[in-house]
Amino acid sequence: MYNNKSRVFHLLAIVIILLVVVLITVNLLYIKNACSAKGCIFSSLLSIILLVWATLFWMMVTKHSDKK
Repeated sequence: MYNNKSRVFHLLAIVIILLVVVLITVNLLYIKNACSAKGCIFSSLLSIILLVWATLFWMMVTKHSDKK
């Protein structure tokens, strides 16, 4: 069973992952509907890559910080 601290971090992880998924979806919809210039598409794709990288980095840090 999870202790209180683990439960909070687990819920935080779920919230962060859901927010990242929402932001990526919004970026993809923006690319599809509103972007017409190459710069707009490029910056939106870079923001998606940054979101994915930051999420994976955060998950790796939290995974390895629990090990002693």
